[in-house]
Amino acid sequence: MPASLDDFQVISTIGTGSYGTCKKICRKKDGKILVWKEMEYGSMTEAEKQMLVSEVNLLRELHHQHIVKYYDRIIDRTKAMIYIIMEYCEGGDLATLIAANKKNGESITEDFAWKILIQTTLALKECHRRKNGQAVLHRDLKPANVFLDKDSNVKLGDFGLARVLHSESSFAQTYVGTPYYMSPELVNNLSYNEKSDIWALGCMMYELCALSPPFTASNQSELNRKIRLGDFPRLPLKYSIELDMIIRKMIQVEVAQRPSIGSILADPLVQKRREALECNVVSTRTNSSDNEKHDLDNIEKLRNNLIAKMRQLELKEKELESREKSVALREQIAEEKLKRAMSLLDQVRHRDDYSTTSQTSVKVTLPDNLSDASLKRQVTFHPQLFDKENLRQKIPHTGLVNPLQTKSALPYNNTSLENQLGFAGNKITHNNLLHVR
Repeated sequence: MPASLDDFQVISTIGTGSYGTCKKICRKKDGKILVWKEMEYGSMTEAEKQMLVSEVNLLRELHHQHIVKYYDRIIDRTKAMIYIIMEYCEGGDLATLIAANKKNGESITEDFAWKILIQTTLALKECHRRKNGQAVLHRDLKPANVFLDKDSNVKLGDFGLARVLHSESSFAQTYVGTPYYMSPELVNNLSYNEKSDIWALGCMMYELCALSPPFTASNQSELNRKIRLGDFPRLPLKYSIELDMIIRKMIQVEVAQRPSIGSILADPLVQKRREALECNVVSTRTNSSDNEKHDLDNIEKLRNNLIAKMRQLELKEKELESREKSVALREQIAEEKLKRAMSLLDQVRHRDDYSTTSQTSVKVTLPDNLSDASLKRQVTFHPQLFDKENLRQKIPHTGLVNPLQTKSALPYNNTSLENQLGFAGNKITHNNLLHVR
């Protein structure tokens, strides 16, 4: 099923040029980071459209570890836009690296220079190889079109100006490229072949080391004159004479003296460096494998430690749960004991209350016809008792007459007197007299 724009999410814009816009994108189905180059073809001339179709077809056919991988293309006919989806190169491009080194006053190492030279040569070999009588010229080889992956390996890209040659003796007649990397045959408007890419490779390698192209001028005429002469300074002295020599072989004015891709790769210096590079790659892979194994071992150790800690945690949780159950059981027993104690205390209190009540609550029942008034009798003495002075004798301390003390002097009947005094049936005592009002 063909890809659609909805299958991708735009992350950011990488760059914009006359060709269009390059954007960093994410493939939604697996999260893979890619790039697409979006171009509007509605306003293109027929020649430009043909160049675009040529680039797409070339990218689909070129498969090499040092060439930017092509994934797909999407055509939006409503907007007359085409999107070419390609591999994302995390390391940027050589033009950015050169600018950064120039700004910071730094330079690349010689080992890195040899690495770029060999890997770019291998990428060009894939392009220049003859298959069915066809070869591909890049025609715009420059630092901005050589990309780097996360491990700083070369990824040759941007084949927008590439041209297909159909035979060994074929020479292209037109050229559109960057002036600083134009070969003498292009400056002289002569036909050209794969050797023009070799010249451009030499110029690019020189600039990567010296941070400046071998030929510079303030105008095109002066630049063309310098290119025809082919004179340029030696590489900075920090680089070996061997590296300077191999670059000078590439920047030969005479096409016949300029080496081919095969000749460059067969050069003893290049072979030696290539073997060292491949050994480094193998060593790096071995170290990477060892590091991966070490990482796996560490991960396994961490996993085992994690499992052991999880088991310890489970044991502690079980122990804590057991303690919680024990505490809960003790609390339950304590509550039951407290309830029993409270119950016994209540029983004792009720028993004490009952005993106190039975000792103090003795009730005296009086007749219903006996009232408080009847308990207090009004007593009055007969007037005769006070008329006879010989019968009057005061009771000490009270001022009352005690009739009992005047019994011999007063002839009266005790019973009659008691009846008159209202004490019939009751014996009068001293105390009674004291309490009668």
